Amino acid sequence: MNSKKSFLGIDDTRSMVLAALVAALYVVLTTVLSALSFGPFQVRLSEMFNHLVVFNKRYIAAVTLGVFISNIIASPFGFLDIITGTVQTLLALLVMYWLSKVVHNRIAQMAVNTVVAVFFMCMIAWEIAIVGNAAFWPTFWANWLSIGWGELVSMVVGGIVVYFLSLAIDFTK
Repeated sequence: MNSKKSFLGIDDTRSMVLAALVAALYVVLTTVLSALSFGPFQVRLSEMFNHLVVFNKRYIAAVTLGVFISNIIASPFGFLDIITGTVQTLLALLVMYWLSKVVHNRIAQMAVNTVVAVFFMCMIAWEIAIVGNAAFWPTFWANWLSIGWGELVSMVVGGIVVYFLSLAIDFTK
């Protein structure tokens, strides 16, 4: 038996099931609320799962997979959103995970996650500006502002939910 932990934090059946459950919850919440989840003003409530990365790195793979599947199923931007949204999520979660090792207070970690998530929405704004049939820079800035506000709402509301759930559920195991 290999005692070395896996890179993704998924080293046993239980970890795999938990990651799959979070990915599935992300997909269901995103697609059921697809009218809110896609477009120039996005409030993707499933983004609350980004906060799980401060508890366990397995959630990097879980949320990234959830974004990938959600974008395959429901994104109006097709292939570009599948790639850009997935890469954007993976990069943001990696930064969040790394920063959670530097910041040790749980509430501060979630506040940092919120800032990182809002910042990384610039990639989605870039994507929309590319596919939009308008001037790039005004479209980019308008979309980053609107998507950023939606992400801020999702991450703040989601952070509160995840924080209070973490008081009852140990997400680290």
